[in-house]
Amino acid sequence: MYSRPRRNWGVIALVSILGLSNLSLVNTLVSHKFKSPFPNLNLPVGPYTSYRVVTSEKGYSISYKANDPKILARTKLVDEEKGLFKKDSKLSLRETYTMDGSGGSNSVKEGSVLTDKDIACIKVEGSGNATGRVVGASVGVTAAPLVSNIPIVGWLAAGLVTMFAQDQGSEVGGNIAKNYNDC
Repeated sequence: MYSRPRRNWGVIALVSILGLSNLSLVNTLVSHKFKSPFPNLNLPVGPYTSYRVVTSEKGYSISYKANDPKILARTKLVDEEKGLFKKDSKLSLRETYTMDGSGGSNSVKEGSVLTDKDIACIKVEGSGNATGRVVGASVGVTAAPLVSNIPIVGWLAAGLVTMFAQDQGSEVGGNIAKNYNDC
């Protein structure tokens, strides 16, 4: 005998209702635009502006500066060929200026002009540094054989002793030259 399969109308209705509610939920989520609790700020942004915004659900605070930084810097690399064998020389030029164009290498601010005594002191200190470096190197070379017998790293220790003595001699020579000439 043939029997017809039973249809469970309750299960079909439940699945249909759940399917339709799922589709309507997805449609609502896709079509509903999310509204942020924070304000939408459209601040003017340029190459010399900076701002700081602190927002919360209670409100917001803005700190905005136009023409910031007040002092601008420009670094320029110059490649030059010098000498008989065209050895490349790289020179880095740094120029600072303000937004209104003042400053830079062509302008001199008041109080920054060196006097003749300042220039003489700079020259004396430089020559003292050079002389002290030579004396320090000779002392370092004299002391280098004491540490060059260390196994494996003796050659490195000898170089470090020589360089340390050069640096110390440079500082001492510069200080002596400044003190001797009342700078």
